[in-house]
Amino acid sequence: MTSKHFFLQDILFLTALSAFFLLFRLGSGSLASWDEALYASVAKEIFQSGDWLHLTLNGSQWADKPPLGIWATAFFYRLFGVHEFSARFFSALCGIGAVLVTYLIGGKLFNRWVGFLGALVLLSSSQFIRYARFGMLDAPLVFFLSLSLYFFWRGYERNRYLIFSGISAGLAIMTKGFTGFLIFPITWLYCAFSGEFEILLRSSYWIGLMLAAGVALPWNLYEMIDHGHLFVNEVVIKHLFRRTLTSLDGHKGNFYFYIRTLVNKYHPWVLIGIFSGPFFLFKAAKERIGGALYLAVWIFFIFAVITGVQTKLPWYILPIYPALSLTVGYVLAKLFDENHGNFVRAAFIGVMVLHIQYSHIFDHDYSRNIKGIASVVRTGVPEGQWIYLYNYHETNAVTFYLDRGCWYLDTPQELTAAAKQAQRFYCLVLDRDLGAVQNLFSQLDLKVSGSFEDLKLVTKIS
Repeated sequence: MTSKHFFLQDILFLTALSAFFLLFRLGSGSLASWDEALYASVAKEIFQSGDWLHLTLNGSQWADKPPLGIWATAFFYRLFGVHEFSARFFSALCGIGAVLVTYLIGGKLFNRWVGFLGALVLLSSSQFIRYARFGMLDAPLVFFLSLSLYFFWRGYERNRYLIFSGISAGLAIMTKGFTGFLIFPITWLYCAFSGEFEILLRSSYWIGLMLAAGVALPWNLYEMIDHGHLFVNEVVIKHLFRRTLTSLDGHKGNFYFYIRTLVNKYHPWVLIGIFSGPFFLFKAAKERIGGALYLAVWIFFIFAVITGVQTKLPWYILPIYPALSLTVGYVLAKLFDENHGNFVRAAFIGVMVLHIQYSHIFDHDYSRNIKGIASVVRTGVPEGQWIYLYNYHETNAVTFYLDRGCWYLDTPQELTAAAKQAQRFYCLVLDRDLGAVQNLFSQLDLKVSGSFEDLKLVTKIS
């Protein structure tokens, strides 16, 4: 068989395996309120209004994230309808894309077999597969960031790939804002350590940078003009400064937070990854050029950045995984050569099957009770009427499934004040909290008018 045949065989296997495990039962269950239902709700309002320029949540301006992933979700709503599958589909497609790009990067940095094993390691790592099946922006970010870095490396061979690298970088920025800029210091540091500055002086590289700006800048300028202080506060101050310098929403951690994340979530490859990552750092320091240095800069620069950022969230480590998985694939290639190809494929299929039981990759029922009570709410609560949530902070799931705005009530005193002021009062209360407020029902003229499992709809209609 020729190398082309092996390449096509690898691509077909990786595509089929990743498509099955990332798309099967993707629409089952219900969306998580944070942040799946948040992005799904913004996309839903685009779909309903037809206004693709003004992002809104509950009818109010929303500027927390760039629009690319949300536009994609709204597009899939048009194709497939408004449901969980459509909300998660773009993330899953980008997850498949990230697996294939990892294969291509490994093939260029080392050889086809290392790329193949690295792609399988990425697909079969527990945290990656979970977030690739999750309707957030992190799998798309991983895809566009990896694609840009792949094209940059190909730029050493042909200038046109540097243009593609810039376009991919622009798409990364349009997916998750400032995080997309990580692409540039990674490539600059590689050039600095390897002494290969010439590529940064090529006209095609600067054309790529201009195209990156051409992709990302128009929307951000429009948002700045349209939203003014909201854009500055949400995008610049919150995400660039407050998220970096402070722990937003209590998401804090120490300097080894992401080491712990790796240990807990990069299964089953964590033991090899903890060895292969530092090994590549040592290899890079020794060789000072080539694939080992490229991956080492990719891994350790992003790791240093997210460790320095004061807001800590487990999924911030995901952009490291394609590079880290290739280091694991490199080690595995030393243990199993291509003559063990069928055994390796069968072993990875076995790992993926084990994830079904032990990582629960097909279980997505995060807001079951809110989705279940939707028919009761739509029947009993007029459109446009806001719903209160008592000691239950699942705003975005309520927005997506119930098509109603909502507000929190965290104490019996807050519930009493809100019920007294309103002629029509609607509140969702969990069974666990019902006893704490049930003694208020008679004096406030409240009653339970519907339920689903442990969630009750409490109403007052004067």
